[in-house]
Amino acid sequence: MLVVLVVLSFLLMTFDIRASGGGVVGTLREGTQAVFAPVQAFATSLVSPVVDFIDGLANLAGLRDENEALRQRITELEATISEVGTLEAEIETLRNITDLTLPDDSIATRPARVIARGDNFDSSFIIDKGTGDGLVVGNPVVDEHGALVGEIRVVTASSATVLPIIRPTGAVTVESQTGETGVVLGQGGAKMILEVNPAAEPVFADYLLVTAGSSKFPPALPVAEVIRSASPEAAKIRTEAVPLADFNRLKFVVVLQWTFSAGEQDEEQTPQDETPAGRSGTGDL
Repeated sequence: MLVVLVVLSFLLMTFDIRASGGGVVGTLREGTQAVFAPVQAFATSLVSPVVDFIDGLANLAGLRDENEALRQRITELEATISEVGTLEAEIETLRNITDLTLPDDSIATRPARVIARGDNFDSSFIIDKGTGDGLVVGNPVVDEHGALVGEIRVVTASSATVLPIIRPTGAVTVESQTGETGVVLGQGGAKMILEVNPAAEPVFADYLLVTAGSSKFPPALPVAEVIRSASPEAAKIRTEAVPLADFNRLKFVVVLQWTFSAGEQDEEQTPQDETPAGRSGTGDL
């Protein structure tokens, strides 16, 4: 039947061409078109969505590949943005270090990068400068804003270990805004304890605590801020303070090439009547 229809179609096309679209063949062609035009339109309306669906399936694999490529590109761009943000933060930190002004501008400074940290039981960290850069044991360390961080306790030719003031054994002699001298004691975390003994004046929240002239650090370095007001009780004050340096985000520090004079006492004593359990004569750091 298929062969017969194909042959018949060729014969009709041949007669149509020879007759130039006229005659009986032309009439048959026109009649056939008139009869089958609605059928053809109906068939087209049914077939077109199917064809489109098949085309969509054919393109589905390509779309998946494109989506995967786009996802990968987005991931790369997000990583680039994060890296740029990190670099911008480091640039800002280095700019602050460059513009750093200390109470004593005669002290030489040495910027350094933090290259290693201790574990949860050790808050010390290592910097990438050492004796080859002029560092010695006892050099104070501050952050980009000049807030006291700690001091160098171990130094090699190319690195040094910094002992932070927030260690549980740390103690720094400080002076409050009222001029009274006290000690801030490290607790190993984000808070420190301020002890003033004897105390004649109250301390208030937001009071700035700076290194005292009698400490083993240069005077007037910012150390901590009082977070809880307190009044003297039996001529003593014990309250809470927070260090000004952000120890969780330290990436760069500044080493002060300064050491306390040999005539000063190496260890600052905590107040005798207020020595916490586990402390015995703890001095600066």
